[in-house]
Amino acid sequence: MTHKDYIITFLFTLSVSTSFFAYGAEGTVVRAAIDIGSGATKLRVAEIDLKTQKIVNVLESKSFAIPFQEQLSKTNEENFDRQVMDLGIDALKQSVEIAKKYNAEQVIGVSTAAFRKAQNADDYIAEIYSKTGVKVYVIDQHLEGELAFQAVRAQYGYDPEKLVVWDIGGGSLQLTTVNNQGQYEIYRSLDASIPLRNYVITKIKKEDLETKSTPNPLNIEQLLKTQFHAIRLAQKVDQVFKDKIQNPSTEIVGVGNIFGYQVAKIAGGPTVTQEQMVAAVADLAHKSDEHIGGEYANVHVTNAILVLGFMEGLSISNMHVADINPADGAFFYKPFWPQDRFVPFAASDTQQQQQRQIKPPQQQYQQRQAQRQEQQRVWQVEYRGLERRPQQAPFFPHCGC
Repeated sequence: MTHKDYIITFLFTLSVSTSFFAYGAEGTVVRAAIDIGSGATKLRVAEIDLKTQKIVNVLESKSFAIPFQEQLSKTNEENFDRQVMDLGIDALKQSVEIAKKYNAEQVIGVSTAAFRKAQNADDYIAEIYSKTGVKVYVIDQHLEGELAFQAVRAQYGYDPEKLVVWDIGGGSLQLTTVNNQGQYEIYRSLDASIPLRNYVITKIKKEDLETKSTPNPLNIEQLLKTQFHAIRLAQKVDQVFKDKIQNPSTEIVGVGNIFGYQVAKIAGGPTVTQEQMVAAVADLAHKSDEHIGGEYANVHVTNAILVLGFMEGLSISNMHVADINPADGAFFYKPFWPQDRFVPFAASDTQQQQQRQIKPPQQQYQQRQAQRQEQQRVWQVEYRGLERRPQQAPFFPHCGC
């Protein structure tokens, strides 16, 4: 073999091996999806099978603490400030570099509660695309619930009619199931991590959010008041979920950072009991942020109480916890991947997916602006002025492309 033949052979072999790595085994592709949550930005790079709609292999997972919702709660303008936007862009740049290592065919982002609320989200999403190349889609709570539900189904194969998926984020909370007609039932709430923390700071400890960013430490009386408040929040859950949860055959799965990291550590495994949560909350009394440690210390205690309060309020004796977020479901959501070759999740989902087709950028912008104008007319005050929210969260399909 001549030197030239050797070079050609080497380059051909390298090309084939690189192509195989980018597309995985036969029938699979490598994709990267980023869950831009209200309190954390989470990258997932995975090899996925488009035909079976399964994650074959998770190649990389990484989380960045980006306090979008916390920063919004401290401003009356409801705009992301320059500091948090720069932190977010830096996290996305790092995520893109990680995805490149695995030759991911595309990197997309899905954003949730904080981006639904921020008035400058459109401009920020355009900036993200120009600086990182990441297309970011703002999804409503309904689609957020769908993506989490489908991700759990893909990983565990539960009967959808006997499954309840519970997702707590920084700014929103969803419970998702499927009724006997094969349609989604989704309970949507803003009774999430940051709102509860802020409630404790302002209503239970009588302190100012302008000067305090943590409720810790909490004494026993303050813990109990917070727990009772969380139980009351759980009573607002739709009756269809209360009934299904009481069915012994129902599987309840908690997803997102709070369950996947914090509660999983309390459980020491994939299942957590109400008794374990009671012991964990009691152990957090009188502990400061410094004692707790970590990037999420200022919500660590109230997160645990929120989970316990809902478990008590809904009579959940035990449940599964999983490291799953909307990015896992986004891998298979066709409108995010225009060149996709796969079939939809299930026949019953086809119509809902067609209704959610992502529109061209200009149409997206016009729709989003109209929705913002409508949103301004329906603001109502809750948490006695602590948290402002619309009566129903609209769907804001938008990318910065």
